[in-house]
Amino acid sequence: MPASIRGHQGRIKVFENGEEKSIVNITRAEVNQDSTFSRSHYVGQQQPEGDQTVEGWSGSMDLEVKDNEVDAFIDALVTNNLNGIGVSDYTLVLSELYADGQISSHVYYDMQFKMSKTQPAQTEKVTKRLEFQASGRLPL
Repeated sequence: MPASIRGHQGRIKVFENGEEKSIVNITRAEVNQDSTFSRSHYVGQQQPEGDQTVEGWSGSMDLEVKDNEVDAFIDALVTNNLNGIGVSDYTLVLSELYADGQISSHVYYDMQFKMSKTQPAQTEKVTKRLEFQASGRLPL
């Protein structure tokens, strides 16, 4: 049986218009498939028929604050959007590096981001969260 992988065997890269952004110090990331289950119940049929919608992906990244890179990323996104000059093309690449040397990577595309921040008391770290949604993902 293969060994389980740990956090240091994963890679996360954020791109804006094909240029890698310096989004680092990520302490946790979560990605969810957005989907809704449904069941159709037909007259004379004992069991319902299942189905689901495929609605894209969403998730978040928690980061420790060491510089203003996340703020600059979000400020540029908001400024471009408000100026009407078009929204940049954002993608996210998530990779898993397995113990046998294989790598599995997926690119998430047509993304939107938003940010939140936690400003705790003296002994705790300041953190930010980037939440996102993506229309789809493709294997690399």
